[in-house]
Amino acid sequence: MRQDGSPPTYPVYGLLFTINYTVAGSGSYSPLEIRKAIMTNGPNLIFVTTRDGIYGIPPGQGFMLGAFPASLSIFLGSRANVTLNVSSLGGYAAEVDLAVVTPHPGLLVSFNVTSTALWPNHPRNVTMTIATDSTYEASYYTITVMATSNGLSHTATVSISTTGKPDFAISASPSILRIHATNSSSSIISLDTQFGFSGPVWLNLTVPQVLGLTASLGASELTISPGNSATTVLDIHTPDSTLPFVYLVNITATSRLSSHELTIVVTPPSPDFRFLLTGLEFVTQQGQSRTFTLTMTSIDYFRGQVNLSASSLLGAEEIFSPPFVALDFGISSASKMTLATDVNSGLGNYNVTLTALGTTILGANVTHVIVMIVTITPLPLSNTILGLQPLTFFGIIGALSLVAVVAAVRKIRRLKHRQFLS
Repeated sequence: MRQDGSPPTYPVYGLLFTINYTVAGSGSYSPLEIRKAIMTNGPNLIFVTTRDGIYGIPPGQGFMLGAFPASLSIFLGSRANVTLNVSSLGGYAAEVDLAVVTPHPGLLVSFNVTSTALWPNHPRNVTMTIATDSTYEASYYTITVMATSNGLSHTATVSISTTGKPDFAISASPSILRIHATNSSSSIISLDTQFGFSGPVWLNLTVPQVLGLTASLGASELTISPGNSATTVLDIHTPDSTLPFVYLVNITATSRLSSHELTIVVTPPSPDFRFLLTGLEFVTQQGQSRTFTLTMTSIDYFRGQVNLSASSLLGAEEIFSPPFVALDFGISSASKMTLATDVNSGLGNYNVTLTALGTTILGANVTHVIVMIVTITPLPLSNTILGLQPLTFFGIIGALSLVAVVAAVRKIRRLKHRQFLS
């Protein structure tokens, strides 16, 4: 063997190299003997110690593999350990490798060691950990573990059943409470069993420290079992507030096995406004006008603009002053509407639809409608001639006068024509 640099002047010990054999024929066992090994360093011989090898396992030797327990049940989302016992037979000593032959989705299998040294009368234990995935449904699995050593292999099987962990579920209906300021509302809190859970559940309420905000549960301890759920009522009262609010009320439900938390959101209803008109039935005369006052009031923190419009009435005109108003939290604004009729407006009752279209600063639209009844009556008799409107009366007189003038002119022309002929 050639070595770069100067050779050492002192003895050197260690593993020089390993010979790997490829078996070309059949057979279960054969010793591998190194009969002669000569190594030199230049003209000098090197003292070499060899160690014979073997192929396969000598007759009467081997090992055994066992799994304890061979079957078990594991809660979904949990893990369990299985002990793999590897023991020597007939004085066998060698390395034994372990591996899972049949992996399964939903199970994660691992070993504390994947290879162990086996000696006579010294069995070895390897811990196999099986973890289940909580996102998978309950099922049954068979895990096959293979142990191999010098071409010899043994298998062991472990039967696994996964089940849901006994638990409970908590829910609220509704989970979002929309409550006006200084008002109250309630939610139904329900507890249901899961995977055979049975026992008491304790409820603890956490309320934000806001002056005037109160919350209470009808019961703080409920007992449930398969087929028997339980409910209680959560009552909440909100304080006065000049600004929009969001309160988070938490309920912690605890059993001897687990704990769950539920959050109820308390907010005001969607922003809105009131649209009011004093009275709904109004009387006006032909050719006259009336003025009405419309009032808009912000409720539930409406902030934005309200545009006013009215359905057209034949022979009448509606004018708003102003045609739109701005609203802010808790304030009111007014607009005057003038309804002017024509002297020729038809008599009778008419529906006039008033529409208020509000748009919040966030772009949400809110619409309110008022239908008012307008009765159009004729002018009083003192303002008429022979029961007719003055304009109508004089129109008729003018028409009759025109007819009389035309007739007189025609008569004069005929007389002149006769005189001319005679």
